[in-house]
Amino acid sequence: MTTISQLNMIDVSKLDPVFFCGHRASGGGMYMGVFDFHPELLVFPHECKFFQLFYPLAEIKKLKPEEKINQIINFNLKFLKSGFFDVCKADKSYFDFEKFIEKFKYEARKKDDWKNYLRAIFQAYAETTPQKLDNLKYYIERTSSTEIYASEIFKKIPNAKFIHNIRDPRDNYASMKSRWEKKLKHLSDSDSIEALKQTCIMRGRLGIDMGIVNQKIWGKDKYIFTKYDEMVSNTDKEIEKISKFLNINPKNFDKKPTFCGLDWPGNNFDNKDFKTISKSQSGSWKKRITDEEAALMEFHFKDVFEFFDYNLYFSDKERADAAREHYKWLNYSSKWKADFSLSTKAKW
Repeated sequence: MTTISQLNMIDVSKLDPVFFCGHRASGGGMYMGVFDFHPELLVFPHECKFFQLFYPLAEIKKLKPEEKINQIINFNLKFLKSGFFDVCKADKSYFDFEKFIEKFKYEARKKDDWKNYLRAIFQAYAETTPQKLDNLKYYIERTSSTEIYASEIFKKIPNAKFIHNIRDPRDNYASMKSRWEKKLKHLSDSDSIEALKQTCIMRGRLGIDMGIVNQKIWGKDKYIFTKYDEMVSNTDKEIEKISKFLNINPKNFDKKPTFCGLDWPGNNFDNKDFKTISKSQSGSWKKRITDEEAALMEFHFKDVFEFFDYNLYFSDKERADAAREHYKWLNYSSKWKADFSLSTKAKW
């Protein structure tokens, strides 16, 4: 009998990598679900967070090789395990996670280099997944904010491609806010709603600005943008664009989000169970956040709205008022507040 492991003997180093990026809560999980099991794509089904929880953190902390391997297992790969067994209720016969970890360790020990550690994750996944791999062209990794490291990635992996997801900043913030109570308030950069606004402004803007520059540097044959709002409202057109960029068959997309072939309900925090692509969350910011919050996003992302053809809703005065009120928190109450106790000692 031919086993899955015998069928899935593939060298992923011969595949071109695709890095899917963009700000958190911008719809990346839906894209991975749609890409999943396309015969030309090997998709790591959960956000890998490689360029967040491993690189460059492991180098900054000067971890030894075995510490780096454990870092990936204990932090990055736990999300894959949770997706399989907590959400999708898979069993070992479908995906042998212990086997996956052992294969990863074996591959990771070949070279102390972040490119090899990333390859090791996908090599181990390729040898464990039940997906048929006969026609693969790419493997796809997703980390929010990978765009920040694009130049380093292209330097080490010249054949890489980037797909950068953009979402209406008001909806993006609304999605983040929906996750705040259960998840994001436990993170140091978003321990209050005001802090959540600030991280959306700081990290969201940095990512978009970096993406625009990346496309200018590397060109549209290496780096493209996709809009979540277009994906959910005009799915066929957006899939056609992505397929042309990757030179793959658009007819092989199922359009039903899955997780390594398993039914995937999505990762929204509004208790909605999505079985297919849904546009219900696009443009829903009017019901999910306050006018002041939406105006604040418009103030800080105004040129982004214009660049990506999003419509502005509030007046200049309303946007300025929202920015001023948020600044009061930033300058007087946040961890970034000015230290006015030293003002009398300042030399003018």
